Amino acid sequence: MVLKLVIFLIIGLVLIGIFGNFSPVATMTGSAQSLYTSVTTAALAGELTEIRNVINEFLVLRQIRSSDEGEVLAEELDHRINNLQLVKMHCNEKISTLDLAYEKNPYEKIQQLCPTLKNLSFSKAAQLFRLI
Repeated sequence: MVLKLVIFLIIGLVLIGIFGNFSPVATMTGSAQSLYTSVTTAALAGELTEIRNVINEFLVLRQIRSSDEGEVLAEELDHRINNLQLVKMHCNEKISTLDLAYEKNPYEKIQQLCPTLKNLSFSKAAQLFRLI
């Protein structure tokens, strides 16, 4: 559940940045910004579906993490999540789902990997998540 929240927070922050003019997109004007927003939204929609699928499989990984099957599943999930543009744009390192499966505080670990979330407490992140 915590990883699900963390991943959706990353997505939410990106969307807030794009639509709230907190990103370099803010320097664009008129139709160019509108076109960029439309293209970005369409691209992110596919990633949102992939993230939901990875989250569901991550919950399975947490149950089988100590087995050979867990290692194989973790490698597959790592490949899928680390190839997403959102992760590439907002995280400094690759995400290891197996490491996260063992973390007591995965949000803190995600904050280290994805600096966009560093100044955002878990409670504040949860509030933003509810608004998105």
